[in-house]
Amino acid sequence: MDFFQIELMKLKRQKIWILVLIGPVVGTFLGSFNYTSSLDILSKSGTNEWYQLWTQVTFFYGLFLLPILSGIYAIFLCRTDHLTGGWKQLFSMPVKREKIFVSKLVLLVLLLLFTQITQCLLFVIVGKLLGLQDEMNLVFFFKAVINGWIAIFPIATFQLILAIKTKSFMLSLSLNVLFTFLSLVMMVVNLEQYYPWALPSIAMASPTETGLTHSLSYFYALVFTLSLILYIWGNRTINKSEKIL
Repeated sequence: MDFFQIELMKLKRQKIWILVLIGPVVGTFLGSFNYTSSLDILSKSGTNEWYQLWTQVTFFYGLFLLPILSGIYAIFLCRTDHLTGGWKQLFSMPVKREKIFVSKLVLLVLLLLFTQITQCLLFVIVGKLLGLQDEMNLVFFFKAVINGWIAIFPIATFQLILAIKTKSFMLSLSLNVLFTFLSLVMMVVNLEQYYPWALPSIAMASPTETGLTHSLSYFYALVFTLSLILYIWGNRTINKSEKIL
């Protein structure tokens, strides 16, 4: 049995799949509530109804819930190893430690992809229930989901490193929440385009919002450069088992 299957079995025992559903449900509910509460104002703008609803949903989901969920997933991926001495067992196996980090990171990224897909499906269902009449731009929403997923890569990698380095659930979660809410500060000073925790929301922004002001090439270059740097750091971290608290 490879590391990926081992990690998958650990997650199944922890019922993490419930979070994959709860996060998008909360984001969709908050966004939909905000949309219906402001419908009188929004209806006068003449903007596509699907874009209006998407803007409200992604404000809560992309800016706050997705980065926080990513951190919680990372914590759960390492929680069993911290509580049961699993690190010693994993490190005693005759394989490179990099495989442990890669397995956890791949599973984390897949969890985030499933979360994105769940969010998009719920968004469409709620839009239909609300009776939205305008045409739905499927190409835009597909790109928004994928770009939002790609934008979370560097955050997820950092959060996994943090979860590996410390046993404290509250410390990891608190730092993640702090970095997430700092996105609001970065928006005030117009630095959100360079702040990793703000990138998922920006990458998923509707055409009626101020999304990526730079080219997509710049966006991909920034995300993958940060991800690569953090990936190298993560491999070094897991190779220094004595640094794992």
